[in-house]
Amino acid sequence: MFSMSDSTTLLCHNLVKLTLFSLMLSLGITLRLEAVLSLWQRPGLLNRSILAIIVVVPILVALVVFSFELPQEVKIGLILIAIAPGTSLTLYQPKHNRAQSYAIALQATVSLLAVITVPLTITILQEFFPPEMQISPFKVVQQLAVAQFLPLMLGITVRYCWSDFADNLETLLTQAANVLLCILLLWVLAQQLDAVLNIGFFPLIVIGLLAVISLWVGHFLGGRESSTRVTLATTTTTHSAALALFIAILNLPHLDVSPAIAVYVLVSGALTIAYTTWSVAVQVP
Repeated sequence: MFSMSDSTTLLCHNLVKLTLFSLMLSLGITLRLEAVLSLWQRPGLLNRSILAIIVVVPILVALVVFSFELPQEVKIGLILIAIAPGTSLTLYQPKHNRAQSYAIALQATVSLLAVITVPLTITILQEFFPPEMQISPFKVVQQLAVAQFLPLMLGITVRYCWSDFADNLETLLTQAANVLLCILLLWVLAQQLDAVLNIGFFPLIVIGLLAVISLWVGHFLGGRESSTRVTLATTTTTHSAALALFIAILNLPHLDVSPAIAVYVLVSGALTIAYTTWSVAVQVP
């Protein structure tokens, strides 16, 4: 997957695993019961949110990807990022405002569901790919159970069994997880800079189109409240780069999909910033 020496590749693979583990652990520790109940007591918002992240966006991404002639590595990378639920960065909510509570509860919900939804989506979509790009859904279940479900449940357990300890650990762990993710993305960009810069104009346009589509889906299904609309739009757009890279390194080491994932992170991040800035501006009286 990475064009590096064996030792450097191993180090990068371990960084991917550590980053995903720390992101899930920090998400679990940050999660509050009242935030989860607040979301789950709004079935309309909950169902629309899950529908947008787990169903609508992956389907639209697959339709776009299969409609254009793109390199196989780009196709696989975009599919993986589309089916990896949750945002890249974890959030710390010192004031526990409503938007952040909704964002964290939603991330935790789709991250728990990912153990089922990601392998299921892979099973459906990989029917359109050649044999050398097939992934075993059962292996993905085992991998996600260890790297995503386990640390998330561990964090939730710490939060509800030792809440004072979790309060003291929350900020530090969240910042550490975000720093690890930034290091990981910078590492990929540094090692794959030529591939990122040479990804091509047309794939770049397609990636931008997918990010815009994802923003629109979240904005449309987010409801009438501006806070939930903006939160769902950013969540459906950014996805979990760590999870996408994790699935790729364990199951498709012969494919160099990291440049496509890195470019998507950069493009979606820029569009998300522009969208949130616009959202704030239109709310100003």
